Amino acid sequence: MGMECEIFMGQEDTDRQRLNVYRMKLLGAKVHAVTSGTRTLKDAVNETMREWTKRVTDTHYVLGSVMGPHPFPTIVRDFQ
Repeated sequence: MGMECEIFMGQEDTDRQRLNVYRMKLLGAKVHAVTSGTRTLKDAVNETMREWTKRVTDTHYVLGSVMGPHPFPTIVRDFQ
């Protein structure tokens, strides 16, 4: 589809999900291992929001968990 994809994951999660991270990279994604805080989903979401607010004109925020402001939890609920 010709779109760039950047994924933020807590380092604890990238360590546990090495195979999935490898697959995402094979498909062309850039995976950021977040090392701040507890290095888990909470910190990855925080880092994602920081990055997204810097680049709202050329990025879309897509979340795979039922977290974040409306309408994101509803989107995940309905389409996952």
